[in-house]
Amino acid sequence: MELLTEVFRAALTVGLPICVFTLAMVWWALHRGHFQETGDFKGLELEIKSMSKNGKKNSSKAKVPVSIKSSDIIHDKWIKFGGGFYGIAALFTWLVIEVTDIVEMIMNFGGFFKFLQNLNIGLIVHILIEGLTNFIAAIIWPVYWLKRIDTTQTWLWFIAAYAGYWLGVKFAMQLKSRLNNS
Repeated sequence: MELLTEVFRAALTVGLPICVFTLAMVWWALHRGHFQETGDFKGLELEIKSMSKNGKKNSSKAKVPVSIKSSDIIHDKWIKFGGGFYGIAALFTWLVIEVTDIVEMIMNFGGFFKFLQNLNIGLIVHILIEGLTNFIAAIIWPVYWLKRIDTTQTWLWFIAAYAGYWLGVKFAMQLKSRLNNS
């Protein structure tokens, strides 16, 4: 019974959010024409890995890979985090950390307008340093999440995260296919 409870908790806590996030990211990339519509998971995964490698090779010459338009900042970040499952998990972690930090910072100042009133060079430097540490935490996302999950069965949480990713990619491909056929 304890294992079943842990499966349910992992599915709701990590599997579902990663699934929804992956669905949105992959569907948007398919919709924008960043990937060919291969119709199978492995083909799409190869495209994502290829784009990620091309993005890293081109990073010294250009800020974004050729196939990612500059207006797709989030997809650019996904590719910089490595694309695929690892990139999705890192980007998701980065967004969670950043949004949490922004909300906490604004609330600590007593609201957005009080935050703006207190904006100074020291605060800006603090924000930049915090942004760098958040980026590093996102890159090593397994460490970040292991500190926050109270479980003895971490393998289950990683399986739930990957299952969420896999389902998200599958749903995105089906959604794109259905919208094209309509």
